[in-house]
Amino acid sequence: MKRASWIALALALMVTAPLLAGDIQVLCEPGLRVYLDGEFAGISTAKDDGLFLASVAKGQHRLWVEKDGFLSQNFVVDVLDAPIEVKVAEFKPIPTAAPETRPEKTEEKEVTELIGNLVITSAPQNCVVEVDGKSHTKDVPELSLGGIAAGDHAISFSKPGYAPISGVVNIQSGAEVTVRGNLKDGRVEVVHKGKGSLRVFSTPTQCTLRFMGKLIEKTNRILNRSFIPAGEHPLEASWAGRKLTTTIMIKDKQRTIVTISFGRKDQPFVVTYEPE
Repeated sequence: MKRASWIALALALMVTAPLLAGDIQVLCEPGLRVYLDGEFAGISTAKDDGLFLASVAKGQHRLWVEKDGFLSQNFVVDVLDAPIEVKVAEFKPIPTAAPETRPEKTEEKEVTELIGNLVITSAPQNCVVEVDGKSHTKDVPELSLGGIAAGDHAISFSKPGYAPISGVVNIQSGAEVTVRGNLKDGRVEVVHKGKGSLRVFSTPTQCTLRFMGKLIEKTNRILNRSFIPAGEHPLEASWAGRKLTTTIMIKDKQRTIVTISFGRKDQPFVVTYEPE
């Protein structure tokens, strides 16, 4: 009798096992590229009213839908026991810079865009900070400096009783960078906040990548990785005995797009960015 009860329980568990996954119906026009959690999921078709993703694991997932020449769309979906429907909105074209009829306005626009913000922390809190030779008294937990020109800037920290420390901080256009002067440990540290994603194209398509300490075999046209901590990361690509190396920047809520070419006359790495 007990054996029969155990068998019945096992059958019940087998019946309920599919509840650990759900379905996602992506409603969209045909011919769109769909990615789930950074991995290519398929091309939408008219037959499937878009793309049907079956047996997706329960939990939160990120969904990207792409169309050439248009801004990509992304969704955060919570897969539960019931099927989920995701409706893709009308795509917006990738904006192109309109030609300026008055050169002086173009110059003003460029000056406005090529600046960022610098947030300075330190250990201990009170010290003197110099940025490009200009001195600032830091007596607050965070010292915020706006309107910093994009590019490399020399920064130093000093306080009686501690050896002075110095370093270089890179400001990117429209970004906020946090730098920490650790006088106790004698280090200047750039602190990057948030997470972004990475997309890699390569010629040829198949190559081997080393990123964040892992070897990745790239076999498809596009390689995607998501939820990457913001900051600078080494990237190495190898193919047919050749090895290319660079350092890429992952920005908060931005997709870093890297195009790699092993052609002798080509630029090895081309890096661009777009919103996630």
